[in-house]
Amino acid sequence: MHTLKVKFEYPLQQIQEPIVSSLVKKFDVAPNILSANIVPSKGGWLIVELQGDEAQIEKAVAWTVEQGITVTQ
Repeated sequence: MHTLKVKFEYPLQQIQEPIVSSLVKKFDVAPNILSANIVPSKGGWLIVELQGDEAQIEKAVAWTVEQGITVTQ
């Protein structure tokens, strides 16, 4: 099992999207939210540890970026 710690930065227009739950359903990745700051009127960020198959984690990160979320390691 591989683990990757990342920061997701959500713009205001993406704050209502179920990004984290989609990672579980689409990529079989287990997210562990370590820290978060979400303000519905502004956007926010999450520090997330992703666990799973390394290839699936890479696909999950790429998909997250496609959704308009900034991802940094």
